[in-house]
Amino acid sequence: MSSQTIYADLKSGDNKKMWAYAQELAEFRRKSDKIKDVNIDFSDKESVQQQVMEHLLQQTANGNAASAKELARLLGLGEATQDIVIETVDFAEATWQID
Repeated sequence: MSSQTIYADLKSGDNKKMWAYAQELAEFRRKSDKIKDVNIDFSDKESVQQQVMEHLLQQTANGNAASAKELARLLGLGEATQDIVIETVDFAEATWQID
């Protein structure tokens, strides 16, 4: 719908019609405020990682548990891992005793 059509419709309309347009405009503005202008240079790994972490932090603040888990994983905040210890045992000189 063109701006001229909207203007003509508003001029001929009553308060109900103007209120409906105002609500629609407010909804569009609310949605557009949520959308950020994102210019990401995917060749800059550090910048992308920073933006991903900021987004995960925002989602975590909104109560998204999956985002919190992924953010913790990226930051290395998970449980400490243990190294596997492998020891060789020489059974050549072992003696067996059966009672």
